[in-house]
Amino acid sequence: MPPANVTARPSPTQLSPARPREAPTASGAPGRPFARVEVFGAIEDAAAAWAELAQSAAASSYQSFTFAKVWFATIGAAQGVSPLIVVARNDAGVPVALAPLALRQYGPLKLARFLGGKDANFNLGFFRPDLNWSREDIEALFREAGRRPNPRVDAFLLTNQPLQWRDKANPLAEATRQPSPSFAYKSALPADFAQWLDAHASKDAKKKMRKKRARLEAIAPLTHGRAADPEAIALALAAFHDQRRARVAALGLPDPYGSGAAQAFLERLALEGALELHTMTLGERIIAVFGALAGVDRLSGLFVANDGDPEIARSSPGELMIHAIVADAIARGFREFDLGVGEARYKDESCEQIEALFDSAFAISLRGRLAASGFLAARRIKRVAKQSPRLTALYARLRRGRGAEV
Repeated sequence: MPPANVTARPSPTQLSPARPREAPTASGAPGRPFARVEVFGAIEDAAAAWAELAQSAAASSYQSFTFAKVWFATIGAAQGVSPLIVVARNDAGVPVALAPLALRQYGPLKLARFLGGKDANFNLGFFRPDLNWSREDIEALFREAGRRPNPRVDAFLLTNQPLQWRDKANPLAEATRQPSPSFAYKSALPADFAQWLDAHASKDAKKKMRKKRARLEAIAPLTHGRAADPEAIALALAAFHDQRRARVAALGLPDPYGSGAAQAFLERLALEGALELHTMTLGERIIAVFGALAGVDRLSGLFVANDGDPEIARSSPGELMIHAIVADAIARGFREFDLGVGEARYKDESCEQIEALFDSAFAISLRGRLAASGFLAARRIKRVAKQSPRLTALYARLRRGRGAEV
């Protein structure tokens, strides 16, 4: 089923204006939702505020403390980024907002982005839901965080932010923003799987899926499961990396999970219980692996891979796997399921809704203004390419030619 159209609110794309340097006040401006801003270079120092805000604020699994801790210790450390956790408090010292960011230096530039990088599909902050945030409030929050002498920040470059999450508006959408290059894809989960399947597959499609399942079951028993112990986690990840490596090699693309840091990230995340590893097993052979993060009421897909053996691949094990995961998610009480950011045919087939995402930039210094302007321009160009089939094909060829992310 093609995705439903979701249109983001039209908005200008200019940068938030730079302002003269000024010291943050202790009491904050009258009527402002926060009184002071703290910046932490170690996530443990912000753990109490993080835990408190996570109880009520609408944020995704990519902003969980466990995800942040593991990512900084593995991929973040390998990339040379450091935590930059911004916490805003009211006059009573109660945390009212938290921005989970990462700081990286590029020559003389210090740029802050959401933690998780390309490993996070959805980027959000934590905001107390009983407070209203204006554009001026959001700009003041980042301005005060960026102008602290240690660490100094030239610009905040923020990508792939949902307009809303768990039916709550994203306060960061109040600031100046522009559409992200790609959409995210999600599905609302009804009370039973049969209802979901009827909405996503025609009678003919369901008949073909039954034939594919029967063809595999003629070889060996076909089962879906979740890795629940270290041995099962190791087996699932080994199968995933083998399948992924073969797939990207055939396409001439780099393997985003090929580095030791990326592999350690997935392993630690799974061992700490934050990453679910779903497997489709044919007898003793793992023919598909799906990684997911479980939120309060949403199951978010992080990656999927399947066996490239032609005899296996012709029966669409990845599609069978997604159907099994959706059935499992419904049985466990999840209300939503998503397949992350980026266009793909299998996402159209499994997700009836698209989620509009936005980017924004907050420049602090003159150098930061130049960096932010270039960042937003590059993201606009990428969006044009993503929305054009011809340019998308060219983009894919460039990636294959360079052997790296473009």
